[in-house]
Amino acid sequence: MLSLSAVAKSFYDPRRGEVRAVDDIDLELSAGVVALVGANGAGKSTLLRLIATLLVPDRGTVRVAGLDSVSQAAAVRSRLGYLSTTTRLYPRLTGRELLRYTGGFHPLSPTELATAISREVDRFALHDILDQTIAGLSTGQLQRLNLARVLLPSPQVLILDEPTTGLDLVAARQVVEAVLAARADDRLIIFCTHLMPEVERVADRLVVLRQGRIAWDGAPATLGSGAALADAVLNLVAS
Repeated sequence: MLSLSAVAKSFYDPRRGEVRAVDDIDLELSAGVVALVGANGAGKSTLLRLIATLLVPDRGTVRVAGLDSVSQAAAVRSRLGYLSTTTRLYPRLTGRELLRYTGGFHPLSPTELATAISREVDRFALHDILDQTIAGLSTGQLQRLNLARVLLPSPQVLILDEPTTGLDLVAARQVVEAVLAARADDRLIIFCTHLMPEVERVADRLVVLRQGRIAWDGAPATLGSGAALADAVLNLVAS
């Protein structure tokens, strides 16, 4: 479903010169939930933006469902859902208006769009907030609405960049439960997080990045559980 071969991306920093954010990464991912973990600056967001066609690799190839992320970028985007840490919603729209508006960007007939909206409203329990303006929603409600928005076209690959950052415990749990509901479909979910309890709860596979490279890749339980998992990951990102 997702293949990266020798993918590299560098940026120029006035103080440090060339910074290799992603350094020759090879990765094959199939359906399921993959947790992406690493310290700040490890290259996580850059890697996600490369997959989402928002950045072009300096070298190497990214393929989504066999499609090249550079030469077939539009086709790749049609198969992706991407929720970034900077995603913002139109505050004056209601939840229903937002889903209709953003759903209109996808090749869905009116009937298909109505069915998709109904499906995601049920999945994320949005019935009570659909006709409220977005400006009046809580952070947790906004994030559930955001997840519904990106899932409307039933993307094969769903990218979630720290979706629980800034949420309280109740809202974070709601988002995690929403991800668990979305995993029932045959899709790849890339879940970027700093929180090991979330990794244990949702992830089938854990990929740890350190300085732009893969430091570890495998089932989370292989490293441990609870405090043992957190310590093992900390050792990986800090070494």
